[in-house]
Amino acid sequence: MKDSKWLERFIRANGINARLIKTGKASTVNEAARELKCRKDQIIKSIVLISEKGDAVVAIVDGISRVDTEKIGKIIKEKVRIAERDEVERLAGFPAGGVPPVGHGCQTLIDSGVFRNNVVYGGGGDEYHLIEISPDEIARANSGNVNTGDIHL
Repeated sequence: MKDSKWLERFIRANGINARLIKTGKASTVNEAARELKCRKDQIIKSIVLISEKGDAVVAIVDGISRVDTEKIGKIIKEKVRIAERDEVERLAGFPAGGVPPVGHGCQTLIDSGVFRNNVVYGGGGDEYHLIEISPDEIARANSGNVNTGDIHL
């Protein structure tokens, strides 16, 4: 399983402009916003989805939005469902509640609303770390494997 130490090495090795922040427990949007004393829309969620063929897709939305699986299905031309907690680690390599927006190796869809903030905070590899990163850097770090658009309800 990947964790915050693995993510830190990945960030450095790939020249990603981001930093990890050690926190108290921050596996939910409410916990993360409270830890960082920021708005919930500055927190991002990396939601792991699984396609009918069994492929993983990570959908990134801000902390106040929900993923629209029908919209994502239309984008990838295949029905998807939200992965079960035990599937998240197998598909993305990170535990549920700690999936970062980079380093998971999955096809990535970023909701256009995420780009309203210059800096966002997301899963940092486990429930005690968050990543600070710009939406543009998320897109760059996932280059060739990213799609942006309206994917929230």
